[in-house]
Amino acid sequence: MNWQSAVWIYKKELKLFFGTFMGPLVLGGTAFLNALFIMILNFNGRANYEEATIVTFVSFMTTILIAMVILSMGSIVEEKNKGTLELLFTSPITDLEIIFGKFLFGATVCGIITIFINGLFPLMLYSFWKAPLYIVASGTIGVFLLGIFTFSIGLFGSSLAKNQMISLLISVLIILTLWVVGYFSHLFQATTRKVLFHLHIFSHFISFSKGVLPLTSIVFFLSGTFLFLYMTVKVLESRRWRG
Repeated sequence: MNWQSAVWIYKKELKLFFGTFMGPLVLGGTAFLNALFIMILNFNGRANYEEATIVTFVSFMTTILIAMVILSMGSIVEEKNKGTLELLFTSPITDLEIIFGKFLFGATVCGIITIFINGLFPLMLYSFWKAPLYIVASGTIGVFLLGIFTFSIGLFGSSLAKNQMISLLISVLIILTLWVVGYFSHLFQATTRKVLFHLHIFSHFISFSKGVLPLTSIVFFLSGTFLFLYMTVKVLESRRWRG
């Protein structure tokens, strides 16, 4: 893989993001929703830091899902609509480099949200609720892993769709499926139940908000990210061959 090509895609995405309304919309909207959710849920008679921490990071979970889906839903489909995807196909750049550059951009924005947008609220947990720093750190890691996982799903949805609304619908359906399967896992036999529960996003994320860094959950988010990125590359390859 040519890293310079991937970095060029990455810089192009950053320039578009911060040079259009998307930057203020995603970053400002995330900050606003975080403040709104936490003011409503977190400081409403919470008795201790355990409750406050869980509610805070569940709020972050909600906002990072929304932000990453919005950020990724037009990532590839807009290239198709503007005709720039065909230009990329005729350039000396591979599908892997295109996707890696776009993913690197998504991971950067996810990091900005996790550290700078969300960062104020964990500090409040530490100072106001006296929450241990290891819980704050593990919850922050969980938000970042969930964010890049969601962005990879959004990239995959964008590669399949013909417009942003269909891309959004595909991404939301995948996330909802992975969200609800755990709740219905008890309806199945042991082996199937175990598999379905393992696919449950919430059960993996909630451990991070309790100060735990579970290896299975880290592997789940990272392997899921690589899986959706791989499928996105394959979708682009099939489109390239179809012309």
